[in-house]
Amino acid sequence: MREVRVTRIERDGGVEIGFRFKSPDQLLDPDDPSPLPARELTEFAEEFIAGYLDGCNLKTVAAITIGLPRASLSPEEVALLPETIRRHFSFRIADLDNDRRVSRREGKISAILAGINAGIAVLFFLAFAGSLGDPVVVLLTGLVTILNWVTIWDTYEYFVYDYRREMRKRRIYEKLAKIDIRVDDGAAEGVYESPHTPP
Repeated sequence: MREVRVTRIERDGGVEIGFRFKSPDQLLDPDDPSPLPARELTEFAEEFIAGYLDGCNLKTVAAITIGLPRASLSPEEVALLPETIRRHFSFRIADLDNDRRVSRREGKISAILAGINAGIAVLFFLAFAGSLGDPVVVLLTGLVTILNWVTIWDTYEYFVYDYRREMRKRRIYEKLAKIDIRVDDGAAEGVYESPHTPP
């Protein structure tokens, strides 16, 4: 049920990515009673679409196509689906911003702790430089070294890896909140093209 077929088509110098879902419930949250376009996407659909774009050059992605089984949505719902998807990702950007604020706070705390631990390490080695043969001093030296390694690595991981991932994810959601979306519902008339024009 979690399988989604993905296609890539080169079109007018850009890339159009197609996601064919097995049912509307795989794309639209069946537990959300809101009508389109207020209904949320499923967590799986959100993560799958955003995760796939994470492996792409966002500058080349011009549009996405959402494929669904024939007549699984009414013509009115098909027409509202592009706005539903863009609205979902636009709304989720606020959640990402809040997560980033919390993460930034934790990053600052990690940096402060790393600075404090580094200061303690310097004072410790200055105070016990002549007693490094003492087993107790050796044990404390190991403990101070481990504490510094952990706090420095945590700070390094945040600024080098976590922060970059957060910013990348936000750029993907911004892209999906504005992107041109086509819907292929398998109907005889073919693909419904969203009237939305990305800025």
